[in-house]
Amino acid sequence: MRTLLATLCPLALTACMSVDMSAVRTAVENVNLLDETRRDIDVAYRDLPFDTGRVYVVANEHGDLHTYSLTPCRNGTHICGGTGRVGHVERTLDYFVVTGAYRDRTFYLSPGGDGYLTWRGVNRDLAWN
Repeated sequence: MRTLLATLCPLALTACMSVDMSAVRTAVENVNLLDETRRDIDVAYRDLPFDTGRVYVVANEHGDLHTYSLTPCRNGTHICGGTGRVGHVERTLDYFVVTGAYRDRTFYLSPGGDGYLTWRGVNRDLAWN
């Protein structure tokens, strides 16, 4: 009797379940646990751009070091550049992306003080503080 009960219980539970295992596998494959853990550590333990206000950026452009000032303005979704231009900031999974604050330049600021600058189609390393 115990053997019959032990056999029928899993079968009864299986009949009640309607889980699409292919959807579960696809959801699990699309999540990279290492990247998700790194992002959580970045938010918890590293400096984030614009947490304390103004961010100063240093980048190498055509052999010279250039400095930029990015200041949050207009409800925190806009960034004012040192030239008086107003740009926009957008948060992606890995970067704070600043566009429009300086002509022809897009800043990708990552937690911890680094990132890159796109200028005339070329990516340049940067440091921010």
